[in-house]
Amino acid sequence: MDYFIALNQILILFLLIGVGFFCRRVGILTETSVSSLSKFLLHICIPAMIIYSMQIPFTNELLQNGELLIVSAIGYYAVSLVIAWFAPVLLRAKHEEYGVFRFMLVFSNSMFMGFPVLSMIFGPQAIFYAAIFNIPFTILAYSLGIWLLTAHGGREGRPVFQPKLLLNAAFISTFVGLALFLTSTTIPDPINGSLALLDSVTTPLSLVVTGGFLAQLDLSKIFGNVRQYFVAGIRLLILPALMFVIFSQFITNPLILGVIVVTAGMPAATNTVMLASEHRVHPDIAAQGVFITTLISVLTLPLLAMFLS
Repeated sequence: MDYFIALNQILILFLLIGVGFFCRRVGILTETSVSSLSKFLLHICIPAMIIYSMQIPFTNELLQNGELLIVSAIGYYAVSLVIAWFAPVLLRAKHEEYGVFRFMLVFSNSMFMGFPVLSMIFGPQAIFYAAIFNIPFTILAYSLGIWLLTAHGGREGRPVFQPKLLLNAAFISTFVGLALFLTSTTIPDPINGSLALLDSVTTPLSLVVTGGFLAQLDLSKIFGNVRQYFVAGIRLLILPALMFVIFSQFITNPLILGVIVVTAGMPAATNTVMLASEHRVHPDIAAQGVFITTLISVLTLPLLAMFLS
């Protein structure tokens, strides 16, 4: 894939982010409506996309690929955790800032941006694998992630993992979709047709909501932290390059390898800000990181798309 063809495809997605940004800035979208749309996506659209993507015929190859993705996801988080642990020290960040930087380096925006980008690059079949690869995200983001954020000082002395956080629609729908896939159960047409329509609006709506979220940040304070650019370089370039070097040694399926590498090259997860705010651990730094990594990814994601093609 030529770089400019890839850039054109990614720019289509980022123009939708721009629409959300503009609408929030001029008041067409409000803080309340952005929050409501985000909940609608998380509880309705993304689960529908996941279940619909798994309505494919069962094969042993797909099952084996799914198992490979789970193992690969565990390896990905292990490697990224090691890098994230030492990076803030090498960047000479303040001790109390370690947690935010570590969270941003371990957890990427694998759903709101990851699913649309993967679908654009590889087609809708990539969502099946992306949903499986994303299973450890929910488990780790609300356990290991909270620990990373609060280990160096936060509202709570010791991070507390709440199992109820795993009972979210995206996480549950992945297992529902897998159960239907493993049992070769076909969803009746009226319901399946509704899932298809929800699936079709998920990508544009998730990008508009991302733009609306970014528009709520204080832009005047975003670009002054030099460490953020080094973190962005690790998040967007070094991590996906490292994942390619490691996993290309034993994964020959280009789609599976692409899902892993592109997910690794996504911007920082948007829930970085929400969790940092909840635990009072530098939500301003979290907001800077989410904005800067999202902005720079317009240049790095076409490179990934071109390289993987």
